[in-house]
Amino acid sequence: MSHRTPLPGEQEVRDALAQMRTEAADGGAAVSVLGLARRLGISNATFWRNYRGIATEIRQPPAPAAQPAAGGPVARDPGVEEQNSRLRRERDQLAGQLQAALAHLRRLTTDNARLRSELEAARGVSRLDTARAARKED
Repeated sequence: MSHRTPLPGEQEVRDALAQMRTEAADGGAAVSVLGLARRLGISNATFWRNYRGIATEIRQPPAPAAQPAAGGPVARDPGVEEQNSRLRRERDQLAGQLQAALAHLRRLTTDNARLRSELEAARGVSRLDTARAARKED
């Protein structure tokens, strides 16, 4: 027979949640439903079953701090704009270098295969492909 422990009251759950949020703001672990359930000494499923509203509230993304008025001018830092354009140029340059490296790799791969077959032909190498021969016999 299972021993039923009393569930904490909603105010106790909200107090624990507020404490977790304070700890998270101070650099602690992020607030989670599972973390809150463990702190209260109950299972995750029991928490969801009995405190669905609080669990849903925890899972909601935090509200944005301050949104500029719709249609109003957005203040931009010129230093950020300059850094963004520099990063975009660097990204484009690196993407070009990556494409060139991939093209060289493809060429080297085909050259390697061609040179290997030429070497094998010059040396008189004969392949013993036992797996292919076994499949043909079946």
